[in-house]
Order: sequence, then structure tokens, then C-alpha cells
Amino acid sequence: MPPLLLIIDDEEDILDLLSYNFGKEGFEVATFDRADLALKFLEGRRPDAILCDWMMPGMDGLEFCRRVKSSVLFADIPFVMVTCRHEKLAEKLAISVGVTDFIVKPVRVPQLVSRVRTLLGEQAA
Repeated sequence: MPPLLLIIDDEEDILDLLSYNFGKEGFEVATFDRADLALKFLEGRRPDAILCDWMMPGMDGLEFCRRVKSSVLFADIPFVMVTCRHEKLAEKLAISVGVTDFIVKPVRVPQLVSRVRTLLGEQAA
């Protein structure tokens, strides 16, 4: 079974880009443009990894991470914050709530795929 990757970002073009590329790399991908919808998805599925933007309307990525990581069911899932926030303080704050990896946009997709595979303990395809 392919690894399930949950991607949350309010920019449709980013969702399309990441969904296409991770799908091409053998991942099953679920995308959402709002964190509250992604939380509902988690009621029925357990992803192998999560990629999430920080700055989104409604619930931001930091709050989404807090909620995910507070659940015993999801606390061990690798959580990658993909954001335009580049300050060191932002990275420290993200890591303090449970973010596993912090990546500043714009992302280079091959490197992002590689980092997710590394977090999942996989070799590059």
C-alpha cells in the first residue's frame, strides 16, 4: 500500500503541484484547502505524513499541528510545516508544538519528496 500523505494549503496551485508530484512518486494524496476539513478527514483515516501551510484563513497550520499532535492516535505522524515564514523564532515555535520538519517556501519539490521519504524511513524511488 502506498503511503498516505495529507496536504493542507489554502493555495490551490500549491495543492495541485504537490498532489501531482507526490502522486507521481507513488504516494496516495489527500488535499484540503482548510485545516478544519482536514481534521474531519482524520476522523476516518490515519495518514503516514502531513504537509501543512502555516498561514491559512480560519485555523492556521500551527493550531492544526497542536490539535493533531495532542491526539494519541496521531502524535507520532511526521508533520512538515511548509511556509513563507522564514524567521528563526517561527521555526522554534513550530517545532515546540510538534512540527517534525520546517521548510520555507518556495519549495523545491524533489527535495521535499526526499525529506518526506526520509521522515517515513523510505529510500528514494
